Amino acid sequence: MRYLYLAEKPSAMKSVKAAYNASNKPLGDIDFFALAGHICRLCEPKEYEDWDVKWADRKLPMIPNPFRVGILTDNKVKDLKEQLKKVKYDAIIVGTDSDVEGNGIYDLIETYLGLQNYKTYRFFESDLTPAGIMKSMNNLTDYHTNPRDVGMTQSFRIRSRLDWLIGFNMTVAYTVKSGFLMKVGRVKAPTLKLVYDNCKAIDEFSSKTAYQPAIVTENPEVTAYMIDDEGKAVSYADKNEAQKVLTTLSGEAEVLSFEKTTKKTQPDQLYKLTDIQVEAGSKYGYTPEKTLELIQSLYERHKLISYPRTDGRYVSTEKSKDFARLLKAVEAMPSLSAAVKTVTPEAIAAAQGNKRFVNDVEVQKSSHDALIPTGDTAALANLSMDEMHICEMIFKRFLAIFFPPLEEEKTKAVLTDNNIKFSCTGSKVVNPGFTVLTSKPKEAPLPDFKKGQELKETSLHEIVSKPPARFTQATLIKAMENVQKYMAADETELKKALKKAGGIGQPSSRAAIISELVSTGYIDDVKSGKGKGLHITDSGKRYIENLGSSSIVSPELSAQWEVYMNEVSACEMKTNLSGKLSV
Repeated sequence: MRYLYLAEKPSAMKSVKAAYNASNKPLGDIDFFALAGHICRLCEPKEYEDWDVKWADRKLPMIPNPFRVGILTDNKVKDLKEQLKKVKYDAIIVGTDSDVEGNGIYDLIETYLGLQNYKTYRFFESDLTPAGIMKSMNNLTDYHTNPRDVGMTQSFRIRSRLDWLIGFNMTVAYTVKSGFLMKVGRVKAPTLKLVYDNCKAIDEFSSKTAYQPAIVTENPEVTAYMIDDEGKAVSYADKNEAQKVLTTLSGEAEVLSFEKTTKKTQPDQLYKLTDIQVEAGSKYGYTPEKTLELIQSLYERHKLISYPRTDGRYVSTEKSKDFARLLKAVEAMPSLSAAVKTVTPEAIAAAQGNKRFVNDVEVQKSSHDALIPTGDTAALANLSMDEMHICEMIFKRFLAIFFPPLEEEKTKAVLTDNNIKFSCTGSKVVNPGFTVLTSKPKEAPLPDFKKGQELKETSLHEIVSKPPARFTQATLIKAMENVQKYMAADETELKKALKKAGGIGQPSSRAAIISELVSTGYIDDVKSGKGKGLHITDSGKRYIENLGSSSIVSPELSAQWEVYMNEVSACEMKTNLSGKLSV
């Protein structure tokens, strides 16, 4: 048997080729060919005979029937065509990135070059270590019949064609109508709308002050704030009204109740791509795009971490069997070495049995494990400072799952004076647990009160409202994932749909969408100063205001499409989409 292996890029090809050639070559002879990402694409409207006219003269909607595929990288297509002519291969192995887009790269190539009759296998990677590569090589699936692969390919076709139909038709329509170039996109539009609304809310914000009656006691000294009978905070817009409450007090408060409870907080779940992009933005100021580049380097070049473009926070039961070995890799990082040595076999077993971290059902949904170490350590000494920051974040998050929960003693006292209730709360760390690896939890313990104890003094607490926080690229990524939080409170069903969809856009493409909005001048990213963060530009405002009430700016619409496409990818929805495109 002789195979042709198609890698997405040269660096990945080198790793797979080296590992396979160093093995006993279980599949026989394999020739390796490196692509350059997408080398084929859907044809643009101007490449169709009917639409090669001025935009103002085009009849809309443009709906290709059938869609055609063209060349994106001419030399790569030519070289691949020559390779297939030169050698008679028994099968092709698709070794592109193991996600929807990776399947799409080959689907377009297969269509353009007419490779449908080749026996085709899918190499589905989890990491690029020699062991991981050979595990994937020994578990190839049939690209054309395996449900996972069929679902991913169908999802790509729907996604790419939908983006074509929306992007080209609406770009032409709104540009002609407005006289202003508007590159309309299915995910781009609602993402820009988030920034538009955020900036508008900040610009139109008017600060307000509320007044909450409070008492400051003596012996011991605590500050307690007014509450109603249901325990909710009470405040007044009028300062005089709040002062009236204080004038009715006797000056001696009585302890009505004092409660102590224990709260346990589990370690954070393992990182998925969006999580670490958000946190790295907050901690180091990295853009989501830079964080993805660093993670990709740790995966592809240094082989220190697992597949980066993951939307999963779990690992499989099978992968959990490697926990002890993976901890050895974490131990090789000097800053974490001492902590790793404290992990016991019992702690490892507990993590393996904890569905918060190990969950086969959830892994199957996302098709990939969370971001974890691979077990390799050779490249640790060669990392740049930025790479080390990200690597340490991933290693530390993994290490934390073997530590006990944070245990805190929470206290609450309810005081009363003239039948008016006041409340104060406190917190004390009993066991720091996993937080010994991160930052120390804040403590503000309450003294022990006795029921009926009398306390003295009064004061008034001002609450000044603040404008919404301005988006950064990192927090905008989070907003895209949790877009339901920006909807009206009564949109319950739509919120459920949005949550099910995982927001708008794909985790692997959100950073690029935000970067494009900045590079095309719709958003300014101010890096320092009082206005630090994302600002809508005049072009961005015109873009959104020209779209007006169009449903394309609605995150609900984009998210509902994501639900459908995710269901297709997971083989939960049947489609009548033709399996073939036309060249």
